[in-house]
Amino acid sequence: MPVYGPKDYENVITRVQRKISELNIKMGKCLTEEEVMLFEDRHNAKLPPAYRIFLQRVGNGCKHMFDGQRLNALENCPHQELSEPFLLEKFWIWEDDDRDADAIEADIQNKVYRGNIELINVGCGMSYNLIVTGAHRGEVWNFADVGVQPCCEPQDFLGWFELWLDNQDATDYFKDFVYDETDYG
Repeated sequence: MPVYGPKDYENVITRVQRKISELNIKMGKCLTEEEVMLFEDRHNAKLPPAYRIFLQRVGNGCKHMFDGQRLNALENCPHQELSEPFLLEKFWIWEDDDRDADAIEADIQNKVYRGNIELINVGCGMSYNLIVTGAHRGEVWNFADVGVQPCCEPQDFLGWFELWLDNQDATDYFKDFVYDETDYG
């Protein structure tokens, strides 16, 4: 399922709303345009369109989805420097990086932990984050204690969430991911 474009949003939103109803998921209250803009102004960043429409038409987070996990409400999404760009172009497994530990930590802080918000904390040091700025703006990436990578094939928020609804905790966002340690960073 590729990243959706604005022409797809109405159909995707309708499907997502139906699936949420069928699964009996209680969504948070939808946000108004003014509430979304207030968050954006406060953080000097514009949220990706697919996420904005979800917040306004589907809901602002939910208390429980599957396996005890929940979608964070916008005001409760852990985020880092949203106005600063997320600088990674591709996956990076820093656990496999042979550079000096101080250089790795500096790159983690300067490239990774900025320009994204945590959507779901899966546990065990893993989360799914929405990239808000940079080249991968609008995509959902997997963050772990050992590295980060995009979901494969690239997913915008609506595609990622619909896959989650379709497969719950059995979703394989990485089925097409090929690890090549010479190609990260």
